[in-house]
Amino acid sequence: MNTNGSPLHAQMPTQGWKQFLAARTRMLAAYDLAKDLENNKLVKTRHGRVAEAEFRKWLSEFLPKRYAVASGYIISPGISSKEHMVHYDVIIYDQLESPVLWVEENPDASLQGKSLAIPVEYVHAVFEVKSSFNSQSAKDAVEQLSKLKPLLARLDPQHSRGELYLPANFFCATVFFELRKEHEKDFAAMDKLVEATMLRGFHGGIILRADTLDKYYSGKIKFRNEDVDTSANTRSSLSFWATSKCLKYKDDAYFSLLLTFWEQHFSEFAFDIISLLKGTYHPNVLSSLYCMGSTALENGSCVETRYEDPEAVNRYQEETAANLKAQGFIGIEPSDI
Repeated sequence: MNTNGSPLHAQMPTQGWKQFLAARTRMLAAYDLAKDLENNKLVKTRHGRVAEAEFRKWLSEFLPKRYAVASGYIISPGISSKEHMVHYDVIIYDQLESPVLWVEENPDASLQGKSLAIPVEYVHAVFEVKSSFNSQSAKDAVEQLSKLKPLLARLDPQHSRGELYLPANFFCATVFFELRKEHEKDFAAMDKLVEATMLRGFHGGIILRADTLDKYYSGKIKFRNEDVDTSANTRSSLSFWATSKCLKYKDDAYFSLLLTFWEQHFSEFAFDIISLLKGTYHPNVLSSLYCMGSTALENGSCVETRYEDPEAVNRYQEETAANLKAQGFIGIEPSDI
């Protein structure tokens, strides 16, 4: 019981944190099955399409019902009919207010997989989904999101009768399904992705898993606004932690990206989306206490030792294992600590 007399107070880890991660597990299982089914194919594209479809399905189930999720087109009266229409993997829009201008049917697609044309003023977010995080996929993601630039060039005047641009609360982000072991030293991926910070509303992204980490770990790519130009961290591995180079956008102001992996990051990413949609997001505050937790917290520790000095962590694991063995515990290895 807390000091104000309430019978309840915030717990950490919170109820249901592992159950919430079941949706992430489901997405990855469908993705892995698609990869297995195309193992012997020369051109492998199915797993990428499955990744997009699974992410749309999860997002549609998770978000408040005011918001709909689709792939498709963002239509602005400010873009000429002669211009090529850009197709986006994942669009979040206000389904209570927005008309759907047209639907491109696909008999093999789910409802979320049909391509919809949505008026620009009702679009709240766009996600670019890629299968694996590496320098090429990061570059491709930035190139696709950069096609939003004409719609981000300015804001419509208040009470405008003809909206031409994406709204002020619009945001965009990236989703990568995995960080493969062979790409853990591909630090150039961060420097490719940081170029997206020059887009209005860019919010970083998520890497659902890393090959070399335990099953609950996801990577959160976080946007940083700094007042000094700092060097990129390329000392260890993308699956440990990494930063991008800094991009200067005005005097004494720089944008960069930070990548960390933690079991709680998928939940944080999910509830950040809701906060961004509601306009309540703050970069240094948890967007929600729902479904927050980690194995370390369940075991009574609030410290994530992976982000200490790696050599110090190794020494700690070796010394702790030796002490436990000296006390009679059998089969304890440093990697178990």
